[in-house]
Amino acid sequence: MINEAPPLSGSPSVTTALKHAPLGIAIFDSQMRYLAASRQYLTDQGLPADMPLIGRRHYDAFPEVPQKWRDLHARVLAEGVELRHEGDPYVNRAGRTEWIRWSMAPWRTDAGEIGGLVLYTDVVTANIEARLKLEAAEARYRAVFDQAAMGVARLTPTGEILEANDSFCALLRRDRDALLGESLPNLVHPDFLEPVLKSNQSLLTGEVETCAAERLFLAPDGGELWIHLTASMIRHDDQPAYILAIISDISVRKEAEDAQARHQSQLRLLINELNHRVKNTLATVQSMAAQTLRNEPDPVIAFEKFEARLLGLSGVHDILTRESWHGAALHEVVERALRPFDEAATRFTIDGPPVRLQPGGALTMALILHELATNALKYGALSNAEGRVSLTWTYAEADRALQVAWTETGGPAVTAPTRKGFGSRLIERSLGGELKGAAVMDYRPEGLACVLRARLPEMQESAAP
Repeated sequence: MINEAPPLSGSPSVTTALKHAPLGIAIFDSQMRYLAASRQYLTDQGLPADMPLIGRRHYDAFPEVPQKWRDLHARVLAEGVELRHEGDPYVNRAGRTEWIRWSMAPWRTDAGEIGGLVLYTDVVTANIEARLKLEAAEARYRAVFDQAAMGVARLTPTGEILEANDSFCALLRRDRDALLGESLPNLVHPDFLEPVLKSNQSLLTGEVETCAAERLFLAPDGGELWIHLTASMIRHDDQPAYILAIISDISVRKEAEDAQARHQSQLRLLINELNHRVKNTLATVQSMAAQTLRNEPDPVIAFEKFEARLLGLSGVHDILTRESWHGAALHEVVERALRPFDEAATRFTIDGPPVRLQPGGALTMALILHELATNALKYGALSNAEGRVSLTWTYAEADRALQVAWTETGGPAVTAPTRKGFGSRLIERSLGGELKGAAVMDYRPEGLACVLRARLPEMQESAAP
């Protein structure tokens, strides 16, 4: 505050100092008439540096002065207070907005009365505009940072989280308070910790500027998250300042890739299984053809036998094809294999619990039943009108033991064969292969009784037919 102001005309040194002051300074009396003004003040006002203002009323020289400033002048003169502002917008005569830093203080006469005021002005437009641009840039950055659909975070050069946007928190399923200050490597699955630390070290040393990779992160609930992480080291004065990390959730894509990989694996397995089954089927057909032709000299009869066996094999193939070669129910295999031998459905009694056979076991059982039925048709219970066949089975899930009983009654008297035929050898060989079992043939006078014992594979489950 200026307490008193001697007449400036009597102080040439003061007048000279005032004129050459680096700030805009103007001194007014109580009527807002100019007593003095610095050249910088006139320059700031867009006036010639030597323009005479002394004695002129401020509002006459500058009629465009807004009422706001007039009120401020009046308050200083009336109340004797000091006022200031660090950056006040002011529209000059050219219509351009300037930012003014100003202060006003009263000066007093020898009697202590307010004689006028001293106005200090400094054009700070460049500083204010630079600050506003910086604030706008920061606002845009903040808007992009906060509203980005991808997770964005700023980390210390060693990986601690300094700030994170909402998407970053949501993707890692954690509150912001829980993330701030946390080390990002601590959130990574242990299997991926070493490569994350290695990448961070490469960024820190300047070996690379940016690194991107797919990493597995841990979720707070114990789950896992597949994240694509891009990290860039930001440097100031060639020194590491902070890491900008951008993340996106790729869990859905990784799950799809895993599902595709599993599908391809299953497809390869199915193809291999199909190849295996085709080879086995061809080997079976080849064996059937060789044995039939070797043991039957009559070509017509041999053809009929071979054709019948192929039809039995084909019937079970139909079942397996319908089931996508995942297996077949024993009850359905039995009915399909025996249907050609009992069109009226009166010659067979079939009974047993639900059991599901694998593809190889189903084909084996069909061939065995076809051979037993063919033998019964030629020599046993199906060779006359009164004979009957009972086919029953039991299954123990504890040890996966399957026992099938084929019992013929009502046919002609039976005698044991003098030599083992193709049918018997097929039954024994088939049971010893796919079904890991054996057959017991009892040629009783009243009819053949055959017991087939097998042990199903461990993965086999019983199922309804």
